[in-house]
Amino acid sequence: MTDLHWDPFDKVIDVDPYPVWRRMRDEQPLYRNDRYDFYAVSRHADVDAVHLDTKTYSSAYGTVLEIMGKDPIPPGFLIFSDPPGHKTLRTLVSRAFTPRRIAALEGQVRAFCAELLDPHIGHGGFDYVQDFAAQLPSLVISAFIGVDPTDREQVRQMIDLCFHIEEGVGMLNQTALDASTRLRAYFADQIEDRRARPRDDMITALVQAEVKDGDTTRRLTTAEAATLTNEMVSAGTETVARLLGWAAVLLAA
Repeated sequence: MTDLHWDPFDKVIDVDPYPVWRRMRDEQPLYRNDRYDFYAVSRHADVDAVHLDTKTYSSAYGTVLEIMGKDPIPPGFLIFSDPPGHKTLRTLVSRAFTPRRIAALEGQVRAFCAELLDPHIGHGGFDYVQDFAAQLPSLVISAFIGVDPTDREQVRQMIDLCFHIEEGVGMLNQTALDASTRLRAYFADQIEDRRARPRDDMITALVQAEVKDGDTTRRLTTAEAATLTNEMVSAGTETVARLLGWAAVLLAA
């Protein structure tokens, strides 16, 4: 039997990681990677215990290997925060996800699906990921957040570039960093617009929400609201696009 080796950047392993993960669970449930200086747990009970033990383990230093370092990430990111700050941000964002707003999206989602799929009827096939799965999530989350229809393609392109990966440097490359800066600036402008002209959308809900700050309450700053909006639109696009791709593979099987 070969020595157990797991490298999260190894493209060969990534094609079918399940045998390696199974060996990690069976042979080294606390796995050490010396090259990248990290430990990994793989058994469900251990992962659950680590996840719940926020006094010992922290998300504040990053949740992706490329961005982890000795210093915590600046506050304001839901995904990079620990309790009690995480609970505050999560409660704040959840207020925008009301049943009424979610229900109102159904008609739009169906319309977006038809808009993306109808042009391919009778053409003998199309690229499901490029022409549908990679585009639908951005349209839906942009509509929910409050991005103007004329800006949605621009926003989708910026989101795609935020997840740009380059050989040898991964996610931390200038293309991705520049796109993230542009996307954040775009949402900062939208937030200032909602302060002057409120709408029935998530951006307005964030602008009008109040958060506890010590013994007082306050509104989010433009920078804080822009960070959360950027995070929501990015997370709501990339994850769902991958989910739709894998769903198609499973349905076809």
